[in-house]
Amino acid sequence: MTMANRLQSYLSEHHSRYDMLQHDPSMTTREAARRAGVPPHLMAKSVILDDFQGHWLMAVVPATRQVNLNKVRKLTKRHWRLARENEFTPRFSDCANGAIPPVGSAFEMDTVIDESLKDVKDLYFESGDHEGLVHMSSKQFLKLMPTAQCGAISE
Repeated sequence: MTMANRLQSYLSEHHSRYDMLQHDPSMTTREAARRAGVPPHLMAKSVILDDFQGHWLMAVVPATRQVNLNKVRKLTKRHWRLARENEFTPRFSDCANGAIPPVGSAFEMDTVIDESLKDVKDLYFESGDHEGLVHMSSKQFLKLMPTAQCGAISE
């Protein structure tokens, strides 16, 4: 079980308390939750957006929900689209494809977080590979991204 180097450094720099959970290889966040025995609404996933002008945004939502681009636009006052994986993969070079940790600050990326993630006690998220999850309190998770906007961005 491994963790993306930048995520590990970021968690260490912020004196984060977390534990790791190993699971059988999975290709989706929902599948990772199932294999790890974690309720999927406690899994945070990242969705990478771009604004057609070279600006990137990480939207963080529960694994049970989808990003609503209209809601993100209203919150940020910008138009966004789902970014293509081949466009942002270089930015996450120490992560496996499809296993991007939802901690935008660790990757110098602006972040919006679905407000429903503030209402749970604990969160789980991909560590940067397809076999490990990071587990921490939602309070600790939110402290990792003090400049992130929170709002109703999912459905």
